[in-house]
Amino acid sequence: MCGRFWASLTWEEYRELLDLKGEPPETNFRPNWNTAPTHDVLICSERDGERRIEQMKWGLVPIWMKDKPKFSTINAKCETIEEKATWKGSLNKMRCVIPISGFYEWRRGPGKSKQAYAIKRRDGKPMLLAGLWAFNDKVDPDNPRTFTIITCPANEVIGAVHDRMPVILDPADLDLWIGPEPWGDAHRALLKSCPDEWLTAYPVSNDVGSVKNNYAELIDPEGDPIF
Repeated sequence: MCGRFWASLTWEEYRELLDLKGEPPETNFRPNWNTAPTHDVLICSERDGERRIEQMKWGLVPIWMKDKPKFSTINAKCETIEEKATWKGSLNKMRCVIPISGFYEWRRGPGKSKQAYAIKRRDGKPMLLAGLWAFNDKVDPDNPRTFTIITCPANEVIGAVHDRMPVILDPADLDLWIGPEPWGDAHRALLKSCPDEWLTAYPVSNDVGSVKNNYAELIDPEGDPIF
């Protein structure tokens, strides 16, 4: 799964990564070092032929729901997105990417102990996570747009920590993923783990386990990387 990440990108980084045009939107570009479910997150999608970045709430609420979901919708398994009603309504026209700097995962230790790890690209570049979004102004009129992160089985790097990981897109596939083409085989082919050589994972402070903690030192290494 993917339940925590950090994003410290500037507007210039968003613009270059996503090939955005024009002036920056009136939104918050301050770093969030411990992004958690229900937080507002900067998401990139394409509507009416225009690529845009805007805030959406983490935890997808499909348009047909009349109440908040009674189950977690922060992650969508790639194996079932075409089967489950929660996700399949977004596949054709509501695909998005979540630009992040890196994400956290917890590795089980002896007994009930867990160790937090930070995972990021080895080259220091941002990640583009594949996602879906939805519009529902009945459940929460103040936050009508929500999103989920698509996950897949882990590659070797993440597999040393957890059995699943977010789908991390190659920037070359951005146009296809958020473009207007109806859902098809080309999109399905993107739902896989990224190459091992893209990533590194290293232990960090377990302080990241509390959403009250939100500062840059959370990503400081506290041991040697796994890869």
